[in-house]
Amino acid sequence: LEKLWEGTQPLANLKELMLFGSSHFKKLPDLTQATNLERLDLSFCTALVKLPPSIANLRKLVELKMSCCESLEVIPTLINLASIKWFNIYKCTRLRSFPSFPTNITNLDIVDTRVEELSASLSHCSHLTTLSIRGGKNLKTFSTHLPKSVIELHLCNNGCKRLSSLPEIPGSLKWLMAEDCESLESVHLPLKTSNIRLYFTNCFKLGQQARRAIIQQSFVGRYVVLPGREVPEAYDHRSRGSSLTIPHTTFNRFKVCIVISPNYSHQGTKLENSKLLCRCTVIGNSRKSAAKTFRPKTVSGFQAEHLFICLISLPSIDPSEISRKIELHFSSKDRDFDIIECGIQILADNTDGNNSWDFSRLVTYKIRQASVEFVSRKRLRRG
Repeated sequence: LEKLWEGTQPLANLKELMLFGSSHFKKLPDLTQATNLERLDLSFCTALVKLPPSIANLRKLVELKMSCCESLEVIPTLINLASIKWFNIYKCTRLRSFPSFPTNITNLDIVDTRVEELSASLSHCSHLTTLSIRGGKNLKTFSTHLPKSVIELHLCNNGCKRLSSLPEIPGSLKWLMAEDCESLESVHLPLKTSNIRLYFTNCFKLGQQARRAIIQQSFVGRYVVLPGREVPEAYDHRSRGSSLTIPHTTFNRFKVCIVISPNYSHQGTKLENSKLLCRCTVIGNSRKSAAKTFRPKTVSGFQAEHLFICLISLPSIDPSEISRKIELHFSSKDRDFDIIECGIQILADNTDGNNSWDFSRLVTYKIRQASVEFVSRKRLRRG
């Protein structure tokens, strides 16, 4: 099958046009009269070179699939496709420019294209929440700012290797993954957001200004991963290895930095997420301990040492406690990475305290559980 029909046809009743796997299909017909078309699947139409301008009139189209259209070079403006929410451009390896996107899309997934910059129309997509660009090896720049609605930004699967800078980060962003962006040097600062996860895996060219801002701003978020071989000097307490002890302090909020090195000898099994165990023990008149597991993505993809930064809060301690000290121990639950160094920075204010991870609930539970067991043992002895 190379083509369907010539000229304009009365297609008011056409709702689906499924051409999946039509590898010899070369030309999509005029769809001006297909005003009720809802689904168009062009996946694996490997001989299709361009889409007709009439596609811009399909206002009721809710699904447009273009996976593996290997010869596709031209997509006309799609800005009038008001019903499309999810838009996927997958392995259109000859596509060099993006069309104007529909303003109502919520998810945009772009995989393996030759596009060098994003369309300026992206800034008008006020409902966009997730933007994913995977394998964008030719992408050099964001020619526009991101809409303020974006929550997740993914630059992964071998990364955007030619991308040198990121646009201003919107305050709405909660998840930024820049993976293998080997040319990335700058991030638009400041990072005006809180409660965010930042991944800069294998972004080895990050400039000092960008690194400093990422590390300094990370205390307002959940956690940060970026290349690094040593804990920054700003941390009050540092120690080689996986354990650290700090003396008495009246403050209970700490910024933690850990240097992680992939352990390739234990990476035979593919892990969906590595697991970092943080065990905290408060020692005074009594001993209180709790643990928390973090997931710093899959460490097996790290090409060298990385910093993992997070924020933790300890429970309030009775002022009568004496000789109090705090011990922290870090380990890999699956032994797929080693802890090279760890550091603690004591935070003297409560800025964004709600975004830190609080040990107090687990500590309280452990104390109560111990009390119940003690009472039970006494009752058994009496019996």
